[in-house]
Amino acid sequence: MHGAWTIGLGIWLVTMGWGKDISPDKVIQNVEKTLTDAKTVRIVFEQTYHWSLTGEQNTLKGELLLEGEDRFRVTTEDQVIVSDGETLWTYSKTSERVIIDRLDNSDNTLLPRQILFQYRRDYRSRIEGEESVLDRPCYRLVFTSETGDVFFTRITAWVDKGEWIPRQIEQIDLNENRTVYLLREIQIGMPMEEETFRFTIPDGVEVIRME
Repeated sequence: MHGAWTIGLGIWLVTMGWGKDISPDKVIQNVEKTLTDAKTVRIVFEQTYHWSLTGEQNTLKGELLLEGEDRFRVTTEDQVIVSDGETLWTYSKTSERVIIDRLDNSDNTLLPRQILFQYRRDYRSRIEGEESVLDRPCYRLVFTSETGDVFFTRITAWVDKGEWIPRQIEQIDLNENRTVYLLREIQIGMPMEEETFRFTIPDGVEVIRME
């Protein structure tokens, strides 16, 4: 359910003392520590989906708010997904329908803060040089499947060399469709209201309870 929100990976802080030949494991370890320590994160992103068969593409903009391990709010033009750590609300604006479920019924490995660590378990990682994203020099971290028994055959993350912030993430699936997330703005430590992580159901929408 949350696979589309790999942009929930969070913030990389500046880490001193790393050599030029940094390993992917060191990058991931630092990410894990930073995400564990981070209290709140706000990310403004663009998601672009490229269809391999037709060559068409579609872009939408959104915002991701994170607090702690499992409290988050994802807002796009057509959908809102909210978790208060116990309940999960998924609201489709186009179908005017909200699904309410318990968070522990969902795939917790795909929570926004867990995505990259899931990649570490299921994929082989390597650094394929450096590229600039949003005029920032980045390490290009690539994850590839060893078994092929996964939906995404290749994931690439561009990590800011100076700030350890994810600037871009790309996923390629079994059908060679490509999803690219461009993280345009990232803030850490900003105050967030308790109501941010609860969803108020609009009047007149269909409610489906899976609890």
